[in-house]
Amino acid sequence: MYSEVFLSSLSFIVPILMAFIIFIFRSSLIINTVLSIFGIFIAFLSTFFSLDKINHSDLKFLQPEQWVYIDGFSILMQLMVEFVSLFVIIYSLKELPKLYSHRKNKFYLYFCSIMLSTGFMNLAFSLNNLFFMYIALELSSIISVYLITFNLNRESLKAGFKYLLIVNVGILFSLLGIVLLCYASGSEISISNIGQHVGNISKNIAFTCAVLFIIGFFTKAGLFPFHIWLPETYAESPSAITVFLAGAVTKIGFYGLARTVTVFAFNLEEIKILVIILSSIGILLGAILAFNQKDIKKLIAYCSISEMGFIASALALNNYAGIYGGVFHLLNHTLMKGALFFSVGILIYICGSRLIDEIKIRHKISTITVSFFIGALAVGGMPPFSSFLSSVTIILALAEEKFLWSAVVLAFSGFISALALIRTAIFVFWNKTETRDIENNDSLSFIMKLCSLLFAILLLIIGIYPELFNFLIDNAAKGIINMTH
Repeated sequence: MYSEVFLSSLSFIVPILMAFIIFIFRSSLIINTVLSIFGIFIAFLSTFFSLDKINHSDLKFLQPEQWVYIDGFSILMQLMVEFVSLFVIIYSLKELPKLYSHRKNKFYLYFCSIMLSTGFMNLAFSLNNLFFMYIALELSSIISVYLITFNLNRESLKAGFKYLLIVNVGILFSLLGIVLLCYASGSEISISNIGQHVGNISKNIAFTCAVLFIIGFFTKAGLFPFHIWLPETYAESPSAITVFLAGAVTKIGFYGLARTVTVFAFNLEEIKILVIILSSIGILLGAILAFNQKDIKKLIAYCSISEMGFIASALALNNYAGIYGGVFHLLNHTLMKGALFFSVGILIYICGSRLIDEIKIRHKISTITVSFFIGALAVGGMPPFSSFLSSVTIILALAEEKFLWSAVVLAFSGFISALALIRTAIFVFWNKTETRDIENNDSLSFIMKLCSLLFAILLLIIGIYPELFNFLIDNAAKGIINMTH
């Protein structure tokens, strides 16, 4: 038993240990990269070990001595974070030396922060006690501030301060929710027993707890109406860190939503309606605001706010299809934002600007053009990309729950977001007045192109062969539903 607990714990122990090793030795960029990749590799092995143990367990979760709770949803979240962290580290190997050479003596802190944040996120996904999960979540958020402000200019410092203030104040509401729930139930609240306690407390207290959790985790995920930190933070962070934030850090907010608000939505119709109304407004608002952006990273950030509303609305539904669609779209959102932000990072790498009017590439098809267009079409939920399957699943689940109006908003907003991205792509990649050639530029790294293209290709592969990941998504959806009872 103890050996199994130890092996499962390596998913967060090793990344944190690697962070301390990097901090102590302060080695070169290459060595820091190798150490980070090694730490992520061990974390992958640990997560797959947990997955194997769950597959051979009749209960479909691991709960050693009540401290750890690892189910299908925990596994999927850990794999997503590890996957994103791995390619963020690889991408940074080329991005950092050129764009952030003035911070060369602090590169070790950059890798140290990524590993620490990854470790604490994996820890949060493994803990059973809600209070300790909150602490791990907070530690991951605080560490991310250094990555946001890494450029150390006025704009990045402002974005980092806004993130620190809004997210850490907002997430305190979820702590209040945990305290109130513990007080009302008269015992500690854990993931394994939250469904039982929610069903036994009074409706008024349950509603109050749910609202507190909504405020806290909506703020952490960057969902409307607590999204005001997200566009500026995404824009001012290094492009690799923008992928890390969009693909990993904000997903902690959805993990919290699935572990708490989803349980309340199964018991209170009012919470389900509230979440879907807020999510639908955010979906539409994000898509509309994307059209007004001159900064290409802010444009994608607003599209991201819209896309994340899809996930939140699905996680509030009282049926398997809705939860499945939400989890599936959570995975697709990570891939879409990876393809888009990695592609944009290369454009900034070549052109030196985030402003759309200043990013103009020679009329030529390139790997970056392909990656960006796949990401843009996937945002619109177009076939044959995997986001089409998750979007349709969510739309049908919303219609089944009598939220047809929300399904219409979702479909319309996806089209608007895709239109904004495609219009921008046409201007950037097919403007004939500029002579820059993204494909023949000697400074462009194969590694950076590979990262963006891989995320785009996965959107296509999963769209054509969804059964490749169906096992993980199905286990994750069932894990969420199982704890609601």
